Amino acid sequence: MPIPFASALKRLTSRGVRAAALCLAGGALALSAQAQYPERPVRLVVGLQAGASTDTLARLLAQKLQERMGGQFIVENKPGAATRIGMEMVTKAAPDGYTLGIANAVATSFPLMFPDFAFAPGKDFVPVAALARAPSFLAVRANLPAKNAQEFVAYAKANSGKLSFGQGGNGSNPHLAALALVRSMGVQATGVPYKGNAPTAVAVATGEVDFAMLDYAAVRPLVERGNIRLLAVTEPRRSALTPDVPTSGEQGLTRDIEGVTPWFMLVAPPGTPAPLVATLNRHVNEILKNPEVLASLRVAGIEAEGGTSAAALAQFEQQRNQIGRLAREMNVSFKD
Repeated sequence: MPIPFASALKRLTSRGVRAAALCLAGGALALSAQAQYPERPVRLVVGLQAGASTDTLARLLAQKLQERMGGQFIVENKPGAATRIGMEMVTKAAPDGYTLGIANAVATSFPLMFPDFAFAPGKDFVPVAALARAPSFLAVRANLPAKNAQEFVAYAKANSGKLSFGQGGNGSNPHLAALALVRSMGVQATGVPYKGNAPTAVAVATGEVDFAMLDYAAVRPLVERGNIRLLAVTEPRRSALTPDVPTSGEQGLTRDIEGVTPWFMLVAPPGTPAPLVATLNRHVNEILKNPEVLASLRVAGIEAEGGTSAAALAQFEQQRNQIGRLAREMNVSFKD
């Protein structure tokens, strides 16, 4: 027997109301679960030892996230293999927000170092937000006869084959930037490896090497003592840390070194739900506007960044492409 139209419409409407109610209930549960995050300690994995710039930033971020979100945010140091050990922990963790990582710029060189570990966005991790960067400077020994970038280029060309530079990490951004600068000047220079930026800075200050690309935290005390001179910042714009130091681009140096500098990014395991990534991103961006945080970062020679997850992804991919291109063009291997 045919069902009257009015009765059928009533049944359909009733079903629609029940379906909508179920959807709303499910959404409310999801929002409730998100509102309760974190219910247990959150690990912030750092692939370097305690005391490194990445670790310093991670501890400041953990403290501020804890104050804003409640629960515990604990920094866990897993040094080794150019931060690969720590980042692999993040890639293999459950995508529930309870394991996060602080990636730094060396992660963009992973394909050049470890053919079996691409650390690809989306597949191996989700970018949450760009945190900060530590601008690099063309730092020279104080007694080198060059007061600006042009004079440095002239000196390098007059001393090709005798020029030397220090680098504190094979495959690091400062290492690649130094190689790109040497190539652009058309000179020969000897690279000398050191165990980190601090000993590299000391080597420049004592005249063991002529120059290096170094972050401000590594060189600041030596600059203040007059042992090192900063000729250029390798960023598209001048650094708030040293507004009187012109950019490399302003002085006609190669654009290949622009932005090839240490930076830091909050990342999550692949598959982390978008609402949770958005929540973390919002808190991080608000933290990075805090005057107390900004002051602490400046002391560490770091400039806050922030922005969307999509912007962090674009930054990561742009720099990975830039570094890959430079490495191919210079036939450079980053394998120890």
